[in-house]
Amino acid sequence: MFHLLKLGPVPLSLGTTGVYLRIGEAGDPSAPVFEQEDVAGLRALLAGVEDPSQVRCEPALADAAAQLGLAVEPPPQAALSARAAIATFLAWGQRGLSGLGSDKALLFVQASTEYWDAKPWLHWDDGQPFVVDVTGAHEHTYEGCVFYADDGLTGLALYERPGALAWLLELQVHGQTEEAKALPAIAVSLEATPAYAVDALAAAGRVPRLPLPLKSGPQGVSVPSSLEALILVAALRAVARVSPEQPVAISSMVAGEARMDVRVRAPPPRVRN
Repeated sequence: MFHLLKLGPVPLSLGTTGVYLRIGEAGDPSAPVFEQEDVAGLRALLAGVEDPSQVRCEPALADAAAQLGLAVEPPPQAALSARAAIATFLAWGQRGLSGLGSDKALLFVQASTEYWDAKPWLHWDDGQPFVVDVTGAHEHTYEGCVFYADDGLTGLALYERPGALAWLLELQVHGQTEEAKALPAIAVSLEATPAYAVDALAAAGRVPRLPLPLKSGPQGVSVPSSLEALILVAALRAVARVSPEQPVAISSMVAGEARMDVRVRAPPPRVRN
């Protein structure tokens, strides 16, 4: 059985396009097809399919499916997950992050979903430092913070130097925005755009945001290294596991033969008035 799904509209430098996917029962996709119209996209996906009776279109493609005599059926979880993964990596490519690899994209989706579901911002705000100790293949102590806004920035930041959060707040109070942005840190920003990626992730039951790893410092914003990306993944998972009752959690990552442990110690929860 093959499932035909659409991703998009995907914005391009000029206009938009639809991305059409043929995904097997186990979640294995064929090469994506880029077309402006649903009927054209489905026709291209049918190339090489010997038995169209073994094809199912997602409900959003019902009109085009009717024109081609194809059955309509909600896609299984494996197909939805495959589309979400493809959407994430496509969005990463548009943001200049594809060099981190599709495997990192999957790790960030999984870890960000754990983080989103845990909602640590209900207990802590962005002025409360977490102690994030990394040991193993890389050793460093970061000062972490969770941040969240209903219509704005959400995510996790790891500052490289102790006392960075206090210094950040001091700079912001004095209107020194550029100096604040230059503090060395790695972070995951959970973005509400692009819509095609966010919609695909939400439909698959994943984090309804696009996870974007980034690195900031005096030279501006850049892409984290592969090692820093793995630290962020482990930190997301560890922060997702802490609570006011259990303020310490550990998450481990293995890269080749190297292992890292990330231990997070949360501050006392925010006092609500």
